[in-house]
Amino acid sequence: MDFLILSIGVLLAPLPGAFLAPMIHEWVKACTSAVLGDPSPRKAGFLSWNPLKYFEPIGFLFMLAFGVGWGRPVPTSAFYYKDRRLGVILVHIMPIITNLFVGMLVMFLWSTFVDSLFGMVSGNDIPVLFMHVAHSSIHHFAAMNIGLAIFSLIPMYPLAGSKLLPLFVSPNTVMQLNQREKPIQAIVIILLIFGVIPMLLNPIIDFFMRLVWF
Repeated sequence: MDFLILSIGVLLAPLPGAFLAPMIHEWVKACTSAVLGDPSPRKAGFLSWNPLKYFEPIGFLFMLAFGVGWGRPVPTSAFYYKDRRLGVILVHIMPIITNLFVGMLVMFLWSTFVDSLFGMVSGNDIPVLFMHVAHSSIHHFAAMNIGLAIFSLIPMYPLAGSKLLPLFVSPNTVMQLNQREKPIQAIVIILLIFGVIPMLLNPIIDFFMRLVWF
C-alpha cells in the first residue's frame, strides 16, 4: 500500500510544475506588457491567475515528458510601447528572469526547511511518504521553472527567443529565420523527443539548483 501511494505520488509530482511554470511565464509577460501600456493582454483576459487560461495541450505534454515546453502565448503589441525595442526586450526577458528566480527561490526554501520537516514526521510512515512526494513535486517544479527560463531563449515560435533574436541581427537574417520557422520548429521538437535538448539543459538546471541547495 505504501509503495502504491508513493508510486502514484511520484507519477503525479510533475503536474504542478507542468501547469504552473508556463502560467508564471505568460502571466509575467502579460503584466509587463500591460504596465508598458499595451491593452492587448487585458482585453484577451490574460491578466488572470487561472492556470487553464495559459494551458496549451502540446506544450503541457512536452513539459511533462521532457521538463520543458510552453504555455498559450499571450497576445502583445509593441505598438503601445514608448520605446518599442526596450519594451519588447522587457516583455520577453522578465518572464525568463521570473521563472529562473521562482525556481531557485523554491529550491532554496525547500533546502532550508526540508530536514526539519522530515524530522517532524519521522516515525510516521504515511507523512514520510507524503514528504517524499512533496520533495519530488518541488524538485520538478523548480527544475521546470529553471528549464523553461533557459529553453525560452531558443529562437522558435512561440518561445521568447523568436522575439528577442530579431532585435540583435540584421533584417536579412530575420527574413531568413522567418522563412525557416517551420523547419526550426521541427528540428527543436525532434531534438526534444530524442532527448538531446534535455541532455544539454540538465547540467545547466543542476548548476542553478546547486547554487541554492544547502
